[in-house]
Amino acid sequence: MTGPHRQLLSAAVLTAAAVTATCAVPRLLGGADPAWSVPVSVDAVLLVAGVGAGALPWARRRSERLLMIAADLACLAGIAALGLVAAIAVLGHRPLDGGDDFTGPVLIATALAAITATRARTRATNVVLDVVRGARYEPEDVLRRFGEDASRGADLDETLSGLGEALRRSLSLQRVEIWTGAAGRLTAAVVLPEGSGGLPGNDPATDPGTPGTSVTPSTSVAPGASGTDAARSGPSGGYGEDIRLVEVGSTITLTVSDRVALSRTRVAGPGWLSLWVPVLARMHEHAQLRVIPARAGGALLGMIVVRRPLEAPRFSEPEDRMLAELGTRLGTVLHNRQLDANLRDALADLRHANDELRVSRARLVATADAERRRIERDLHDGAQQQLVSLAVGLRLVRDLVADSADSTDGADGATGTGTDADSAENAARRNEDVAAADELLAAMAEQVAETITEVRNLAHGIYPPLLRSSGLTEALRAAGQRSTVGVTVRADEIGRYPADIEAAVYFCCLEALQNAAKHAAECSVELVLAEREGALTFSVQDNGAGFDPRRLERGHGMTNMADRIGAIGGTLRWESALGAGTQVHGVVPVSIFRGDAGDGSWQPADLRGSTAPGQSTDPARAGGSERPGGSVRPGDSAGHPESAVPR
Repeated sequence: MTGPHRQLLSAAVLTAAAVTATCAVPRLLGGADPAWSVPVSVDAVLLVAGVGAGALPWARRRSERLLMIAADLACLAGIAALGLVAAIAVLGHRPLDGGDDFTGPVLIATALAAITATRARTRATNVVLDVVRGARYEPEDVLRRFGEDASRGADLDETLSGLGEALRRSLSLQRVEIWTGAAGRLTAAVVLPEGSGGLPGNDPATDPGTPGTSVTPSTSVAPGASGTDAARSGPSGGYGEDIRLVEVGSTITLTVSDRVALSRTRVAGPGWLSLWVPVLARMHEHAQLRVIPARAGGALLGMIVVRRPLEAPRFSEPEDRMLAELGTRLGTVLHNRQLDANLRDALADLRHANDELRVSRARLVATADAERRRIERDLHDGAQQQLVSLAVGLRLVRDLVADSADSTDGADGATGTGTDADSAENAARRNEDVAAADELLAAMAEQVAETITEVRNLAHGIYPPLLRSSGLTEALRAAGQRSTVGVTVRADEIGRYPADIEAAVYFCCLEALQNAAKHAAECSVELVLAEREGALTFSVQDNGAGFDPRRLERGHGMTNMADRIGAIGGTLRWESALGAGTQVHGVVPVSIFRGDAGDGSWQPADLRGSTAPGQSTDPARAGGSERPGGSVRPGDSAGHPESAVPR
């Protein structure tokens, strides 16, 4: 039984009670017993009329007014009966039993008491209304309660539920919906009454004019269609069937034009909605409708949808003003809650970044220690052994030279006393010593070249001389020429950057090249560097077999790449798919650096391709590792791609 039906039946019951009390007056005055068949018959007729009036639209529209009149009549009858009882108690007998005619004064006094008991009648009327329709809130109470709930930091769902219940009771609403969201996608946060199975008063079985359509939870009411298209589509088009039953969690997608229209009004009625946002009008046909947008800063953050039956009293101007004020306050609350949520997310991201930074720093320290130990081992096993061998060779040459000098001195002292055979023997020994010294010097020359090569290769892993002298473009081109896969480098529009940035990007690209050579040996690689919007971007893309990112287990190489880029404030990501190759993307902010390149600062972009002040433009003078144009000197093996880069 809907609200109007309950109100009409309650009005009939109260009117019947008033008739019964009125018929009891003669008995209280001491007259003859009343004919109880008359009030019983009247009461029965009233009850039947109360039940039947629910089928009349005009009666349903005036149900609350009829209930108030019936409550007032019942209150009058009750006060009159109480007045007579009080008079009998004062007189000690009923007025007609004592012989004195006190009937007139008693009736007049009772009537005056009933008429003047205005407060009691008002209170009784309100009690009846509260019993029938629940506790009622005044409009000011709705605003005050919502403000208190919002200011004390209550949960948003709890605050919105309280607001919906207060609105429903205050305005005698059939249905209340509160939607929240952003970017035109709104979710039903509150739907009252809950679990109604459909819009109240729209029973498909009894109301053929209202199709039993619904919106399933978590399903978009308007996926990608405009409100106008939906309005034209009919029950089965545009938004599909089942459009009117909205439950908590249902979603609706408003077009840009819908959002703009709603953001320019405070309270929208059915006529306005049919013209500008027909999807909302279609969702609430055959009812009095009000849609109140909740906006802040020009953005639509939610809306309140309230409805009454067509036969209910019309929305008044004060009620519309209250709804408009409520929409403004709700927009402010939703905006503040959104800011709070964004702040919490930012703090959570910051904590996560701090945790990652601590872990990354620990890994960098461990990697640096491992690198130092590796460099020490490489120096000990490589260059140091070569230098020790050179020292031994130098001692041998010195001994040979000393022996040759001794032989020469001995030969000079024995001149004239020795034989020609001794002179020939000494000359032969000197020739052997010179030949041995020449062989040792030649071998040591080769060892020197090998030592230079080893030291140069070691220097490549620490900081390539070409990177320091000519920048990323030339260094990466040289690295690409040394790679075992075909590498194309496109980096013509970048300048010089701080040494730590250039080193991080260089070794990250180098690691990506090595991974491509290792896992996609038959592929080709494209390396692109560019500067956009104050950031240095780079990508290394191969056309190899690729991999499934869901099954990827990050190894030391990928971890070190992310640590290197993260240490300078950049970001790194991998994209890959089976059969589609792999692409590494990196972004490093560089606009915050100013000054001269090569000393931890940034060089303006108009000096692209130039060297830093005080640095040689000749790669050979800068370290001799590469010749101009990226050619490789003898000893720079193509199969030795920067072995010092961490894996």
